[in-house]
Amino acid sequence: MRIALGVLALLVAPTVAFFLWAWLVRIKRERRLAGTLPEWQALPWTNLAIAGLTLVVGAMLWIFFFAESTAPGGLLGPTR
Repeated sequence: MRIALGVLALLVAPTVAFFLWAWLVRIKRERRLAGTLPEWQALPWTNLAIAGLTLVVGAMLWIFFFAESTAPGGLLGPTR
């Protein structure tokens, strides 16, 4: 069951991310045409920073909650 949920999440996540991105692009285009888009949102770095931060937080949560290791020393192996 856990493996099936993991595979399902890996298949659904990119689709959800694409539709979220398309929705945000449409909103941004409408605001740009209306002249109400703030200056800092006109740059692509804002979206890239938000996406990077989301990925980092998601990876940390995944490691904390789902990564298992039976080896001594945790996920990275024994210390020397």
